[in-house]
Order: sequence, then C-alpha cells, then structure tokens
Amino acid sequence: MIQSFKLIPSAAGRKMPVYMFQIDDLLLDTGPRSVEKQVRSIVKDIHITRVIHTHHHEDHTGNSAWIQKEYNLPQWIHPVGVSMCQRATRLPFYRAFMWHNRDAFFPTPLEAEYVETDCYRFKVVHTPGHAEDHIVLIDEGKAICFTGDLYLFHSPVSNFSFESVPEIIRSLDKVLAYSFQDIYCSHRGYIRNGRKLLERKHAYLLELQECVLQAFQAGKSPKQIRKELLPKSRWFQYISFFENSSTHTVKSILKEL
Repeated sequence: MIQSFKLIPSAAGRKMPVYMFQIDDLLLDTGPRSVEKQVRSIVKDIHITRVIHTHHHEDHTGNSAWIQKEYNLPQWIHPVGVSMCQRATRLPFYRAFMWHNRDAFFPTPLEAEYVETDCYRFKVVHTPGHAEDHIVLIDEGKAICFTGDLYLFHSPVSNFSFESVPEIIRSLDKVLAYSFQDIYCSHRGYIRNGRKLLERKHAYLLELQECVLQAFQAGKSPKQIRKELLPKSRWFQYISFFENSSTHTVKSILKEL
C-alpha cells in the first residue's frame, strides 16, 4: 500500500507543495516544520514503524525530531547525512520563512542495499547532486521509483550554490540504468510514466552542459555564458537573493574542468 500526503507550505502568496509517502509501515520523509500541524495529524492516523529520509534538507526532515520524541521510531538516512541531522538548522531567511528551521534529531546511517516492506523491495541508490546524501528507492518488480528531489523539473534553468549539474547527470545515469516507469516525486507527487520526464531532464542537462563547455572553450566568461544560455531570472532567484541562480548552474559545470 502506498499513500501520498500532499503538504502545502506557503509564504508571501507562493505555495510550494511537498509530499510525504507511506509505503506499508514505512514513512518516506517527514515534510517541513512549517506544516507541522498537518504532519502531526497525518502521523497520528496512520500505522508506521519506521522512517527513511531521501536527504537531510529541511523540507524533508522538518518533523523528524518530533517523531523521534513522540514515537521513538527508528529513522534512517544516507551515512553522509547523519551529522547534518544531528544539528539544528540555521537557514537563510527565505528558506526559514517557507520551511522553518528544524530541530536536531539522530537518525541511523542507511547502509543496507535494499529496503523491504510487506509489498515492496526497494534498491537504495545513492544519487548526489542536489544534496550529497540524496537517495532514491527503486522497486523494479513494481516498476516504481521514489525520486526525492532528483526530478523536480525536466528543464531547470537555475541551481542552488550547493548543487552540481554534472553530479545530477551522473545520478540520472545511474537511476535510468534500472527498470521502472512510474515515479513518486517529493514535490510533484505520483507521476505516471514519470521515467520519460527523468529521461527528458537527463537529455536537457547533457545538452546544456555541452553548450556551456563549448562556449567556455571558445573563450567566453561564465557571466557571458549565463547571459547567452540562461538569460531570464525567475521569481525564486530573487527571493533567494540569488543563492538559487543560473550563475551557479554554469559554475557547477565549469568547476569540473
């Protein structure tokens, strides 16, 4: 049994949905603290015995400290993310405004190759790029993949300063080597035939990477490349004070030269 729970944090008139998923007795992610009342109501009404996190970001772990305190359930995250969870967050204003800071909690390193529930057997795949501890869960028998934040958009025009486009491409390479069709995205929910969107994102990022490298080899500066390839600034870039920007997209590609 899979249940999707749509959480809708909002700030300054903007809504940014986040999803938690119940897979049999397993809860995948705990949502942001800004919607803690909704999360508490959900958790009290479902049967779960454990929690796995796709990664440490505050919109995925915001209620984990409360779950640990209230229910003392075992929680897991990729080993790289353990120490990040053991500290309370101190977020930039725009992220704290939307998601809220979260308290420290103490998950166990997820080192198993597979995670099993009554009806599913998931391959745990490490997929850094968006976050260094990011994982996805793939059940090839059921042809499904819980993608965390690996998908989000099929043609992103900007990235956070902590993201790496080449690393995301490598993670997509890795995931697309498995057999699945439908995806469960942490910000888009269930997407039938979502594999096609992952393939589309993969192709888009490969082409963008090639265009950036060709322009750099032709002698253009990162600033010139950004203006030519990714000229438009979006609302989120402004409210993040350009912590999320197309400049980071270009620089992350050039960083590996």
